[in-house]
Amino acid sequence: MHSVLSSSRNIAILGGGAAGMSCALWLKHLSFSPVLIEPGTALGGQLLEIHRINRWILGIPGQTGPALAELYGRHVVDEAIDVRLGARPVSVMAEDFGFSLVVREGEHRTASLPARALVIATGLRVNASDILHPIPGALALYESDLLSFFPLDHLEPMEALRGKRVAVIGGGDNAHFTAKDLASRTALTHLIIRSRPKAQPMVRQEVEALIQQGRIQEHGGALITGFHQGSGGITITLTRNECTTQHIEVDRIFARTGFTPNTEFLAGLGPLAGLERNGDGYVQVDAWKRASLPFVYAVGDVANPDHPSVVTAIADGATAAQAIAQDVGTSAWA
Repeated sequence: MHSVLSSSRNIAILGGGAAGMSCALWLKHLSFSPVLIEPGTALGGQLLEIHRINRWILGIPGQTGPALAELYGRHVVDEAIDVRLGARPVSVMAEDFGFSLVVREGEHRTASLPARALVIATGLRVNASDILHPIPGALALYESDLLSFFPLDHLEPMEALRGKRVAVIGGGDNAHFTAKDLASRTALTHLIIRSRPKAQPMVRQEVEALIQQGRIQEHGGALITGFHQGSGGITITLTRNECTTQHIEVDRIFARTGFTPNTEFLAGLGPLAGLERNGDGYVQVDAWKRASLPFVYAVGDVANPDHPSVVTAIADGATAAQAIAQDVGTSAWA
């Protein structure tokens, strides 16, 4: 049995993206012993897949996602923080001292880990095949690399798209940013939105200006009912009000169909299965990133459906670390 003394400063962090790394760094300097549990082979989370230049992080201009992941990961390693790569929790039990985890590391090895608190920082993933693949013709386009999903395609070399006709599927910020980027090179960019635009007002205004200039053609309230690849390109069939049909011709399709939080795994982890989540699966937290169970916290995109970004993830990690310091410091086992 683990002693209270051995576990009272351990904090298990599930996920090694920006939020998890930030939380670990703050916890270390608040005199805790954070343990980062990351199923991948490197720290960084979704940053590892985003190869465009990130212009939104103050003081770190010109860096791609993988470059940021390496920078953040090196900082964590330099701080001698305990990092478990290729690892995932297979069981969680509530104990008097906090939690007892069993962590699978690699194919055959498991290790037990006592923890005073748990932080969920598992991020989100792109809605991909489950949305578009059922549409006739979609799978063939995907297999031929003519239909692709963020972030793995953002963006292929711009010169390869010069003069092409492209379509962007989606109505959120990501779709609008992609359409704006493409409009500077392509012959025509189609923006296909199933319901209505959901981008932030300033982002939307920039795209509306390009629509007025004829650089972007928008198709609102349009349901995609088919794809057909022919000698002249790709024909996309759009249906409105179940009766009006339109066909557009393009050479390349970029899908920006939203995100899903990585929370399904919680169902098999004892008390974590009871965490409150919203209708889309995001962990519900208070202003200090406390989840609905005592000494469980959630940070980054997995708990932030409104403003997913690197900087908010980093801030979330710091906020949760301070909440943990306050909560553990005032508990009976401190």
